[in-house]
Amino acid sequence: MTDDGAVLYLQEPGTHVGVRSEHLVVRRDGVEISRVPLAAVRQVVLFGNVQISTQAQHTLALHEIPVAYLTPHGRFVAALVPAPAKNMNLRRRQYEVFADPAQSLELAREVVRSKLVNQRTLLMRSLRNRDDDVARGSHEPAAAAIADLLPRVDAATSIESLLGLEGQGASLFFGEFARFLVAQPPGRNFDFRSRNRRPPRDPVNALLSFAYALLTKDAFAAALTVGLDPYAGFYHQGRHGKPSLALDLMEEFRSIIADSVVLTLVNNRTLVPGDFLTWGEACQLTEPGRKKFFAAYEQRKATLVTHPIYGYRMSYSRMLEGPGPDAGRLPARRRATLRRLHDSVTGRESPCFAYATA
Repeated sequence: MTDDGAVLYLQEPGTHVGVRSEHLVVRRDGVEISRVPLAAVRQVVLFGNVQISTQAQHTLALHEIPVAYLTPHGRFVAALVPAPAKNMNLRRRQYEVFADPAQSLELAREVVRSKLVNQRTLLMRSLRNRDDDVARGSHEPAAAAIADLLPRVDAATSIESLLGLEGQGASLFFGEFARFLVAQPPGRNFDFRSRNRRPPRDPVNALLSFAYALLTKDAFAAALTVGLDPYAGFYHQGRHGKPSLALDLMEEFRSIIADSVVLTLVNNRTLVPGDFLTWGEACQLTEPGRKKFFAAYEQRKATLVTHPIYGYRMSYSRMLEGPGPDAGRLPARRRATLRRLHDSVTGRESPCFAYATA
């Protein structure tokens, strides 16, 4: 569950979603298996060949409940959302702001800085309690190296420079990722050597790729919620057919949501080798494995943390999607998520988010 209801994940072939009397009716091979009140649903996520009726899509749109479509392997494809906000001036201003190199660079600096800070925090926390003689916490060489990147981010004069610094940070982070994993019994096959994708070739990389796909669909929906075009970004620019703004928004949440879920599932031994399917060089979660993943992912998003600016507690899901009711009363300062973008586009001085910290 999240703040406003459940995310309904449907993945098994032969599943069909219909609607009746303010309820979603889920059938498999013609047999009804569940009936869910619309009031209890905040998002529907469909994998592969799961079918949904036109009437159900129409009803979900009327209730402003988005539907996300992913491939059988978990890659985000598209989303069905209510008609976008009728404020064309907002999107026109978005395009103007993101076309301005100086303003795009300022926003991109904040996102990259926030991502690096969160990677460093997760790295230090993951290595802090290891029973070895290697320096821990802030004295970890990788943590120090990431910290050294931060002044260079502030001084970066181009998007290309930031992409390079972000890449260096990712190399340092994933260079230590194997040490984040607790020792596993023989035969569990949860070793990590390096990041690989398209396709992921081992269980840990399969989990990382799947987590990032879910985070992409959440960032996509979040951008639409505040009336922004998810395909017009300020950092991941010029990627035809890619939801650039959604990719921008998700960067700072990779460590605190996606990577953390992966570490929890592996280190707590929630998943077993039988939860993965491997063929050739590709590896992916099975349907039972995905169910375990969905539960952990939604639980992580529902985690309450004290907001670094507001001082009150909110979930990571709410932090990703939008501001609390008292956001307008706060003084203007640096921020790097949805309301920061919204304010940049509208010219407001009522910030929402500072850097999301793990």
